[in-house]
Amino acid sequence: MGIRSLDTLHSLAPDLPRLAGISGHIGCNGYFVFVLTEGEDVLAHGRMFAPAIGIPEDPVTGNANGPLGAYLVQHGLGAPVGGVFSFRARQGEALRRPGTVEVTVEVEGAAPSLVRVAGRAVIVFRTELEL
Repeated sequence: MGIRSLDTLHSLAPDLPRLAGISGHIGCNGYFVFVLTEGEDVLAHGRMFAPAIGIPEDPVTGNANGPLGAYLVQHGLGAPVGGVFSFRARQGEALRRPGTVEVTVEVEGAAPSLVRVAGRAVIVFRTELEL
């Protein structure tokens, strides 16, 4: 869901149990809210909430930003150059765990045909489970 204000994006405080309940009714595991920006080194800032699958908020995810790229192409909001639409998106700022995802969408005609995501990751913590 696209919104217009970066301040609004960062101040979102969704009712996570309610979102999880809605997920079952509509068959959706997560909700990605984004803002398109201009004049920055990134095209979009976003937040991904997926409480139905045990993820209150994913700090940075290609599983949200990749589909965003396809959505932008499909709706004429991304201008491909030479059959490719590329952009960077930032996520995790509200959690103080910011990261950047690089998205590349190959376009055939006016439709997305292949989406790739890339970025760098760091290990935040390690754990072991013994069953």
